[in-house]
Amino acid sequence: MKKIYLASPFFNEAEIKSMETVRDILRQKGLDVFVPNEHQSAKEFGSLEWRKETFGSDVSGIDNADVMVAIINQGNYDDSGTAWEIGYAYATKKPVILVNVTGETINLMIADSIHALVTSYEELKEYDFNKLEKKPYTNYVW
Repeated sequence: MKKIYLASPFFNEAEIKSMETVRDILRQKGLDVFVPNEHQSAKEFGSLEWRKETFGSDVSGIDNADVMVAIINQGNYDDSGTAWEIGYAYATKKPVILVNVTGETINLMIADSIHALVTSYEELKEYDFNKLEKKPYTNYVW
């Protein structure tokens, strides 16, 4: 079973709904999905202990994953944590499947670090994580 790290902002209702939709699709496909907000430290939010544990958990989640699925919602400017996670996955040779259902233009550094672009939830349902077909982003970049 492939291990997936799900990188996504989850700071408002729309971001949470998007993350939950993608998480559910991946789990329905039988994939083992690590979702960072399900693994946050129980320490006081924002404390040095919380930060250290949460950061370590997320890095470990990426290190242990076979593939990253990352959600972006705003094209050129998105969540800095998600952007960092994508960069780290790229640097550690993990394929990044980018989910961009908004159709907005993607930042160059994100666009050129992905393995495949998925532009709808239906496409994600059909994507074969065993074959990992390459699907580059070919439109204009910022």
